[in-house]
Amino acid sequence: MATKKAATKKTASRAPASRTPVSHAKGKAKKTLPSLTREDWLQAAKSALLKGGVDRVKVDRLARDIKMTRGSFYWHFTDRADLLAALLEHWEATNTGPLLRAFEEAARHDKSHFHDVAKMWIAEKEYSPAFDTAIRDWARKDAAVAKAVRRVDEKRIDALTKMMKAYGFKGEEAFIRARVIYFHQIGYYTLAIRESEAERIRLEPIYAKVLLNL
Repeated sequence: MATKKAATKKTASRAPASRTPVSHAKGKAKKTLPSLTREDWLQAAKSALLKGGVDRVKVDRLARDIKMTRGSFYWHFTDRADLLAALLEHWEATNTGPLLRAFEEAARHDKSHFHDVAKMWIAEKEYSPAFDTAIRDWARKDAAVAKAVRRVDEKRIDALTKMMKAYGFKGEEAFIRARVIYFHQIGYYTLAIRESEAERIRLEPIYAKVLLNL
């Protein structure tokens, strides 16, 4: 009986000790929860894409860039493919949403409000041409991304076409004018034309006159 009691006491004395590390580990887990948000990782991925293309968007590299562990990344994303899919969605939301809203707003007024759209392009704050260019470069390597880019281009041109119709242009003329405006703008960035913001503002009324008879 003494032996059993002693064994029982030893077991009882060991039981709390076996739980303590678990409780301590849980405490550590709470302390090491990622301080960076999903948006932070997306911004880091965007920055890497702009600097070196999609091949630079690697989990290890991003973790080094922002001085965080890979564990923080996996708290928000399943893997690199998940991050890239989110980055593509982020591009469409942040770089197409502002354009569509600007086109729709300009279409509610007369043609002179096309200048507001041009000012947005020139300011490059709500819309990032560098982000667009980086995505298009990525699309040359990835068929799924190329498909997404085509869909977005069609959506933007469709919105521009509606704007042209609101300005009084009919049928195919509205569509072609929308294309010319869009292709002109994309071509401007693709050719990497270097002009100061002041120069672009000075030339904008001339472009508007040529494109819309303003």
